[in-house]
Amino acid sequence: MPSNDSDRSITERAADFLDSIGLEDLTEDYRDENSRGDERLADAFGQIPDSLAELPEVSEVNKVNTHRDGDDILVPVVPVVFEDAGEPAKDTVWDLTVTILEAIHPVFEAHHVRHYDIQFAYADDAEEEVIYRRMTVQPTLVETVLTDPSYTAADLRTDVQAGDDGDDGVPPVYWQQFDATSMASSGAYAGGGGAAVAAACASASAGAAASCAGAAGAGGTGGC
Repeated sequence: MPSNDSDRSITERAADFLDSIGLEDLTEDYRDENSRGDERLADAFGQIPDSLAELPEVSEVNKVNTHRDGDDILVPVVPVVFEDAGEPAKDTVWDLTVTILEAIHPVFEAHHVRHYDIQFAYADDAEEEVIYRRMTVQPTLVETVLTDPSYTAADLRTDVQAGDDGDDGVPPVYWQQFDATSMASSGAYAGGGGAAVAAACASASAGAAASCAGAAGAGGTGGC
């Protein structure tokens, strides 16, 4: 029987991979949230935006600590891979960020969420290397956008940018470049093996960043 792996979501494939290497504790308890987050993202976007190589999905729900009440403290992660080379317009980045946050927050609002981590990948202008950047946002800010009509997406953007104090491990973080091949340098997780966006970029079916990541994975040094 032919394989139907191509029909399975990035979330499902990533979860199976983590299981296979003994890191199932990162995802298995929250696969329902992964699935519901993906459904809400698909509804929010409708189709793949022209600027992106693939539709964003919740690729990881990382357990980063244990709350005093005994429940997990989580960091949901959504990778975003851009189709074209060159740094994307900030308005585009922010529109994507807000859409993602508004879509997934209702799925996780009953949990202890340290922050949401939106990770981006795009090829540089020369298409010689992949650039990785991230936004991290506290759930309280997202909740305010969703419940307070006087607090707009523009206010959220201003507060995230103003609140970035240079500590990449403490949200908010605004459009900060990071080394996605080293989990430690992404400043948030106890696991290993690289940030979610690096895997998403390497597995994307199209886009300049995906081509660069594929070349690096085939034995290159990060260039296309």
